[in-house]
Amino acid sequence: MSVDLDARKPANRPSRRHHLVDAAVELFSLEPWEFITVADIVERAGMTPATFYYHFSSREELLEEIVQDFAQRWIGMVERLLAASDTPGALCDVAVALLDEIDAAGQAPKVFFLSTAKEPLMAERIRSDTRGHLIHSATTAVCRLAPDRDLASARVNGVAMVVLYEMAARSRLGLAEPHRALGPRRFRAELLNLSHVATGFPVGADPLSQ
Repeated sequence: MSVDLDARKPANRPSRRHHLVDAAVELFSLEPWEFITVADIVERAGMTPATFYYHFSSREELLEEIVQDFAQRWIGMVERLLAASDTPGALCDVAVALLDEIDAAGQAPKVFFLSTAKEPLMAERIRSDTRGHLIHSATTAVCRLAPDRDLASARVNGVAMVVLYEMAARSRLGLAEPHRALGPRRFRAELLNLSHVATGFPVGADPLSQ
């Protein structure tokens, strides 16, 4: 069953609900979801278990909401940069530009990208549907800039681009080794090189970059 990425909670959340979400994001960004209890969340939020269960039926529901909300933000980040890419070079730059987007997004990205085997199945379905949505968007961007490329090849490029974006985000958030091992400057340089491979536009393919 496909998860509707446009299904959102009401925009005007009661402030106490918002505090619970914020507290959970802080805690889930520090430790895997299964180690955090309702008691931990309400203590961080300065509330009671009764308040928690008034707004959420379970920790699972709360986690799913956090993952869903950032999925929408992640789609917006990536699609905005893809849409603004009017040259092959600009398309390759998207992977690096996303690092700055992640830095400005607070702690929610770490919750989204840090998945564990014990998480609710729905959370992983949201991530999977988000990935599929973005693969389509990335494929469309490749086709727009390389109209002669066959659709199958463009699809392979789209998959590679989105996998690279996720790897870059996880590395930047400290969830994977490359960023720590290479350092920020070299990591960005290597990421750009990989982006040229993923998009199928080798260095020098963009006349405006020469």
